[in-house]
Amino acid sequence: IITIVPFRQVTRRQLSSALGFFPLAGLVLGSLLAGFDWTSRGLWPVPVCGVLDVAFLAVLTRGLHLDGVADTFDAVGSGMPRDRALEIMRDSSSGALGVLAMVLVLMLKAVALVQLSAHAAWNWFMLVPCLSRFAINLLGSFSGYARKGGGLGEAFTGRKAMRYMPVALLTVLSAAWILGGASGLSMTGVLAACSLTAAWWMRCRFGGVTGDLLGAHLEITETAMFLWAAAILA
Repeated sequence: IITIVPFRQVTRRQLSSALGFFPLAGLVLGSLLAGFDWTSRGLWPVPVCGVLDVAFLAVLTRGLHLDGVADTFDAVGSGMPRDRALEIMRDSSSGALGVLAMVLVLMLKAVALVQLSAHAAWNWFMLVPCLSRFAINLLGSFSGYARKGGGLGEAFTGRKAMRYMPVALLTVLSAAWILGGASGLSMTGVLAACSLTAAWWMRCRFGGVTGDLLGAHLEITETAMFLWAAAILA
């Protein structure tokens, strides 16, 4: 669901239970990203490393959440009523606005990672993906599922998601303090506020969340936090 690593067929209940380990999976992804950047710095200039870092992270996640960004912005930008907007979101093709949003996310993330790579700030490489996966825990826990017919993202919403919040929260707070100190904890607090605000807005606009909305929230918060970390080092 959140990495390229294949896994056996699982039930929706098992999918829900995986939520508690989303931040840990993000920490693993971040560690792989830090290792990749460390290796790349010995081969290419820092600006090239930043672009390659973004590509590497996208490959590790199969670009699944980037697709959510494109679908979400196509739906939001359509200005259509809720049901029609959800249909647009489900369409596998991407419109101009969706492609523009996806490209912008990739560009901003690359610029931020160039700055972090230049300072060898691998603690942020590790922490930010952990926090952005926790954003799914937060958004899903305080949201219902938007589509009446159900879908894969339904396993990550409502009480099912809330049940595994303590495990995810413990992982995130520990990682935030160890890797980011006071700045890491501040980032976690802002992430929580933004995720709750997003849950309220998505409930008003779509009646809840979908898998695409969860993925888009992950990508947008991840980009914003990489930019925040880059600003700390500027």
